[in-house]
Order: sequence, then C-alpha cells, then structure tokens
Amino acid sequence: MTSMNKQALDQAFKRAAAAHKAGKLAEAKAGFERIVKAVPNMAQARFQLARILLDANDPQGAAKHLSAARKSAPKQPPVWQLSAIALGVLGDAVKIERFKSELKTAPIPATVKAELTAKMAINRPPEFGGASKADMDALIRALVNRDGDMALTLATALDRKHPGTALIINGLASAHDLLGDTVSADLLFRRAILRDPFAVSVRANYARFLNEQKQYLPAEQHLQRATQLQPENGKLFALLADTLCETSKTQQAEDAAHKAVKLLPQDAYCQMILARACSLNGKTKEAEALFDDLIAHDRGLPHALVLRAGHYQQVGAFAASVADFIRAIDIDPTLTDLYYQLVMGTKFTAGDPLITEIEDRIARSPAAAQDPGTSYAMAKIHEDTKQYDKVFTYLRSANDALAAQTPWNHDEYNRLEDHIKTIATSTDLRALGTTNRNPVDPIFVTGLPRSGTTLTEQIIGAHSTTTGVGEAFWSRAALHPLIANGESGKWSAAQINTALIAAGQAYQAMSDEEAPNALRIVDKVVGNHEHIGLLGAAMPKSRVVVMKRDPRDNLLSIYKNRFNAHGLHYNTDLRALAYYYSRFLRWLEFWQELWPDSFHVLDYDELTADPEGQARKLLDYCDLPWEDGVLDFHKSDNSVRTLSVYQVRQPIYRSSVRSWERYADDLAPLFDALREFGVPLPD
Repeated sequence: MTSMNKQALDQAFKRAAAAHKAGKLAEAKAGFERIVKAVPNMAQARFQLARILLDANDPQGAAKHLSAARKSAPKQPPVWQLSAIALGVLGDAVKIERFKSELKTAPIPATVKAELTAKMAINRPPEFGGASKADMDALIRALVNRDGDMALTLATALDRKHPGTALIINGLASAHDLLGDTVSADLLFRRAILRDPFAVSVRANYARFLNEQKQYLPAEQHLQRATQLQPENGKLFALLADTLCETSKTQQAEDAAHKAVKLLPQDAYCQMILARACSLNGKTKEAEALFDDLIAHDRGLPHALVLRAGHYQQVGAFAASVADFIRAIDIDPTLTDLYYQLVMGTKFTAGDPLITEIEDRIARSPAAAQDPGTSYAMAKIHEDTKQYDKVFTYLRSANDALAAQTPWNHDEYNRLEDHIKTIATSTDLRALGTTNRNPVDPIFVTGLPRSGTTLTEQIIGAHSTTTGVGEAFWSRAALHPLIANGESGKWSAAQINTALIAAGQAYQAMSDEEAPNALRIVDKVVGNHEHIGLLGAAMPKSRVVVMKRDPRDNLLSIYKNRFNAHGLHYNTDLRALAYYYSRFLRWLEFWQELWPDSFHVLDYDELTADPEGQARKLLDYCDLPWEDGVLDFHKSDNSVRTLSVYQVRQPIYRSSVRSWERYADDLAPLFDALREFGVPLPD
C-alpha cells in the first residue's frame, strides 16, 4: 500500500484502533504500520503505534516513531509526554538530553514543559499520586517484613484508590513477588516503569527482582539508567557492581564498587561488593584485605563470610572456605543454601568428620532438611564416599521439588530456537563472515553444562598467549539486542548484518575494558552452541569449540547439580533432559548445514583418554602453537568461577567416564526418552 484516500485512511485507522482496544496487538500494530507506510507524516498513527510498541517492550521503536510524530505535530502535548516515557524506558542518556534541549523550544503549553522537565529531573522526590505518606509507609513495612498477603491487600487497595501511580504499582509487583507469582510481578514492574521511567526506586526494585531471576543483562541496563538519574546514590552503584560481577564485567564492577565506597565509605554492603569485584578481577590480596577487615570488625556478617568463602573456593583454598561457610551457618542457621555451596567445593572420603558435622547440623535444622540444595549436597557426599545406592533417593527429592517450583517450558524454548534460526537464515552469514572487518578473535568454548567445557577452557587458557575469562556474559550481552524477546520477522537482512557487526564491536569493547592486556581471550559460556553462526558473522576471526559427551554421563551430571539457580530448568526432569540434548544435536546439525566447518567438536571421552593428542588438535584449530604447559592447567593459581571449582584443581582424570552405569536402573526413563527423541547412544 503506497497511498490512501481519506475514506480508506479513516477506515484503516478505525480498524487498527478497534483491534488495539480489543487487545489484538499484532493486528493493531500491523494496521498502524500500513497507515504509516502509506502516510508517513500522520502523527496520530505513529503515536498509536508507539503506544503498542511500548506495551511490547520495544521503547527504541516507539521513540523512533515519536520523534517523527513530534516533527509532524509539534503542538500536541501527548506526543511530547509519550516521548518522554519512551526515552525514559529506553534509558539512552544522549537521546534524553537531546529531547530536553528540543523541549525548551517546543510549541506546547509552559505547564506541560514544566511537568516533563520536573519528571526528568535528577534526584526528584518520589510521587505518591495522592496517597498519604502513612499509607505508603504501611505498604513499605509490609514489604520489608516480607508479609506478602498484607502487602498485596494494602497495594491493591491503594492502586484502586490512586490508579496509575508508579510507586504503588511497584509495591503491588513486589507483593506478587513475595507470594511467588513472578509472572505477575514482572508485568507489574514493567507497568510501573512505563508509568514513570524516571522513578529511580522503581527501577532499582525491578533490577533486584531481575537479579533474583538471573536476568542480569536487563537488570544491568536498568541500574545503569538509575545511576545516571541519581549519581550520588552509593547503594545504586553497589547494586550495579554486584550485577556486573554476575556478567563477568569485573573491571566495570570494580569501578562501580569504588564509586559506591567513595559515596558511602562506612557502608558494609558497599565494601563487600568491592571485595567481591576485586576477587573476581584477580586482585586477590586487595579482596582478602577487604574481607578480613570486615570480618575482623564484625561488619556485614554473615554475608561477608559467605563471599570470602566463595573467594577461597575460587582460588583453591578449600579448607579456609569450609571454615567460613560453617561460621556463617553458625551465625545464621536459616542460610540453608550454604550446605550446597560448601559440599560442592569439597571432596569427601569415607570417615571424614565433616560429613558427621554436616549431617548433625541438617538434622537440627528443619529448614535445611527441606531445602532442595541440601538433598543435592547429600547426594554428592554419598557419591564421593561410594554409597551409590543412596544417591538417587536424594537426587529425586531435590529435582522433584525444584521441578514443582519451576517447571521447564519447552514451548518457550522452541519459540526462541525458531526465532534465532529465522534470523540466521534471513541473511548470508558466511558472506558477512568474510566481509566483516571486526578484528576481535576470541576462542569460544561451549556446549551443555557438565560436558567438559571448563576443562577445555582451562587447557586453552593455560597457553602463554591466551587469557581465560571464565563464564563471561559478554557474547550474550553483545547479541542481546538481536536475539532477545524480539520478533524475527521484523528484521531485514540489512538490519541483521548491521546488528551483527555492532555485536562484534560491542564484544571487542567489553573485552578491551575487562581484559586490556590479553592477547587472546578464551570465553566459556554454556548454551552458545545456539549462536555459533551469529558469533562467526559478528567476529569472523573467532573460533568456536563445542564440547560433546556421552549423553548418559552428561545428563546424569546435570541432574546431579542445581542448575535451576542459573535458569536451566530442564535439568530437574529426565525426559526434559533428553529432549534438550536432542535439541543440542539439532543445533549442531543446523549450523553445520548453514556454515560448514564453522566450529570444532571435541569429545570429552576422547579428550580424557588421549589428553595430549586431542589437545594438539584443539590448539591447531585455535591457531595456537603447542605448549607442554597447557596440560598443567591444574597448577595455575587463577581464580575459577564454576561448579567444577574443585575438579579444575586436579589433573585430567577419567573417573567420571561411564559413571551412568552405577545408576542404570534409575536412569532407565532417561535412556528411553533419548531413544524416543532420536539420540544415538554409544556402545
């Protein structure tokens, strides 16, 4: 449709508006898009389209249409008001400042200008929307006391009385979160930000929620915006630093933590986060000095002990780690999660007195006994001590409990798979990979969890010319704009190419900042097998190593560990595990067909049977000359952040090969499901 007469235009607008009112957003969006294409200067259509895009979590698209609308209809206050909201949600400081400058000369009433200027002001007071301070204080008390039912009652009543108030909606979201309704909580947090994207407390609360859900990248984005709005808020910088630690942006984390401590020099939380950032950034002495000072003066306990225990695990000081975990449990017995952390970093032998101590402590703590993490811990203890007949009793208990809490949604996974594959086939990735001039050349190690990715990363990272960065989120962050929550159909080939080039540049910027002295980075992220072709197109000089392991051993090892805490919900069900493995194989087939020889497959069993032979092939693929020292990775004093924290301090071993045989009867449903999904089982 290239043009419309007035009658057709009116009819098309009415149809699109009716679809929007009826909640048929896709139909409404398509209708307004057709109108905008036919009549680009129709501000009303762009305005309505922007509203839909904001509801669909596309503030960038909304801001684009609103910018055009302001040019076509500069005297319309609603266009300016919605523009402020869209830019606030987007959080682009440069665009916001341009908008503020544009606002000064806008031909709209002075009252509207003043209203928008006040909303976008730094350090503005919270807006209660007519609610009394006493009512808001009552809601806050209920939330602080974690009384979800009371908080929900109070927030619901306030929302009815004062509808559309961001802080009240934020309280309603927090109440739903306390009651375990994370889906409603997420929707309400988004709604609160749409109502007032410049309300810092709303963004901070949403970021905390996202961190709890392990959605670190969007949490980081919200906190970056929050610190721009309140640059003197030390607690915000500390929360940002903590989030950046989770995405392996350790230098940025340390910088943010230093800002937090400078703003709040006596605050224990800020100092703890600085210590954590220093630890992850390889500054062991600085981290331990900070931890020691906090603990010596009884500040920030028991959390300072927990963080120091994690630090000791990462540097291989396991005895010291155990002592800190035990002390933290003594201070606060409700920290039942610590039993899991303690056990996963310890190798037990029969008769170890620590086993008796752990069992006695769990027996005295009903909360610990009911924690799924405790069951995982007991399963590991029994496996370490070769009491194999007891292991699956604990594993089933742990996984069944977690599966009931957070079942895996394979339909959602299939939608994501379809989205990425649509993007990948919408352009010629191989052609882009030959013309893209991004110089960054990381070595990506990926595959399923527990497939040997850490072992392989440590081997390559022991080379004199490489630097291992562990489980970095840099590639996920770089590709995020393209693959996250998007509609693959809206991307043209040109847009995909541009986005992939930008992804490579973003990755290089992150690696330059976080590892400025590295000649070549080794980046291990499980799940990157889904992005092989995208990584190759974005960074043509990169190499991708995919670990493969006997599915029976691989999936058993996943089932034995609490990956639910990392968002891998498929691990709690044997059938779901089999399905996921079949999809893993399908991904490799897809990329091999689309871009032959774009990755190197390394078999874990072959690596452990012939370490030198396989390591030579591995280094050759990575364009690295052979060095004998790569097989002595276990002697390194580098910090390690992974569930394999104990194993990587040991030489290469084969004790886990064919470990599934110990549990063949218990794993029969897994074997049946693997056969059903077409996964070949080795002899």
